[in-house]
Amino acid sequence: MADLVPLSTSSVAPAFSIAAAYGVMVSFAGPQAIMSVIVAFPLFLFSALIFRQLNIHFPHAGASFFWGTSVIGRRYGGFQAWVVTLAYFLSLPPILLPAGEYTLQLASSLGWVPPSVVGNLEWEAAMGIGWALVAAVPLLLGAKPTARFTEAFFGIEIAILAIFLVIGLSVLPGHVINPIRPSWFFSTTIDPLSFSLALVAVATILDGWEIDSYASEESQHPRRWPGTSGVYGLVVVFALYMVMMPLITMETPLPALASSADPLATWVGGVMPSAGWAIDVAVIASTASSLWLTAFILSRAWYSMGRSGLLPRGFSRVHRTLHSPWVAIAAITGAEIAVQLLELTSSSVFAFFSLVLTAAGVFLLLEFALNGITATVHFRRAHRPMGLEPPSPHRHLLLVVLGPITAAGMLVIVAVGLVTNPYLAVIAGVLLVPSVYFLWRARRLASSQLLYSPLAEGEESLSQHS
Repeated sequence: MADLVPLSTSSVAPAFSIAAAYGVMVSFAGPQAIMSVIVAFPLFLFSALIFRQLNIHFPHAGASFFWGTSVIGRRYGGFQAWVVTLAYFLSLPPILLPAGEYTLQLASSLGWVPPSVVGNLEWEAAMGIGWALVAAVPLLLGAKPTARFTEAFFGIEIAILAIFLVIGLSVLPGHVINPIRPSWFFSTTIDPLSFSLALVAVATILDGWEIDSYASEESQHPRRWPGTSGVYGLVVVFALYMVMMPLITMETPLPALASSADPLATWVGGVMPSAGWAIDVAVIASTASSLWLTAFILSRAWYSMGRSGLLPRGFSRVHRTLHSPWVAIAAITGAEIAVQLLELTSSSVFAFFSLVLTAAGVFLLLEFALNGITATVHFRRAHRPMGLEPPSPHRHLLLVVLGPITAAGMLVIVAVGLVTNPYLAVIAGVLLVPSVYFLWRARRLASSQLLYSPLAEGEESLSQHS
């Protein structure tokens, strides 16, 4: 549990999330960006409770796609496998791009590189590729080393954020630019279309806590700890947002926030300009851990898909010494590098970044919605947890209510976001086309193979290396 709680909290990456997404959210909804977090939080909390209970019943490295297969069927699980792939792979480029940018800013402020390299697309892409390679190191070393790296980086991030919170509060009486208003937290006059776009962006700053479910096979108590630590991580990060976002909004001009690619640095530049390098350190620490933890989720999902036959069998290979799914990790790293090179061809990197970030939010919301449907189907009928035989089947009346609420809420946000942005709807539609292969592949596989993920002779399971 001491590893899983930092993993779940750090995977949400509070410093990076604010730096990367809050400016986009303010550009959509103004100060009501705070309200969008408040409105979305209950749905994510319900989803976290659903993840926890599904993990208790079906502890598995494939998490979402395995649950869908077990409860609803092969083709449903196959479709969910592609949604999971899109949700987490599309989350990686919006991490790599700022990672390179922040690293160059810090190096320039310390005099290690000339100022001319800051903002240079080629340099940022090269630095992003470097971070992709660095992030592969803890992943290849295994789950426990990944947790240790994460705890160290998370400690740096939280310590710096705490210092700046104290500084921001201490200068607050004489530094109020936007007086706090109740409408920031609740308003009925906001444009619903703009607000819906902010809600889609919120998905990218309230996700990540579910990493513990994908680590369940490597947990010492797979039915007790994973899921619970995810709820803790989500609540901690939400509380941090509710302190930092109003403070940043009060002390920073709204036009500057809405147009800033880094609202966290913009805020610090206003309250303590000489310490801008420190916030770069916090965001770099947050970005680095978020990078390898997002890849951790995807690597375990791909490992499980390879084990079940949805992906080539090689994805299920585990390194005999390091005990990590090294083929899946290598594939993710190579794909990250390819996307970084693709960004060089974009006429507007910020537009590319915003589009990919929003698309990632759409598929993350869709993943949580599909899990809500799975929970609705599963928990309304009597059942037994996989592999356990309690005296009698049981039901979960609370989740019978939370399941459809979560699924409907997530789907409404996705639908409104796609309607208000037709270009995003087209992109999302194109990205869903490869799901046809997963549906076809899942239909051809035997149910037992998808559900129990048999290993070929000589292969190892992640659960052997807890």
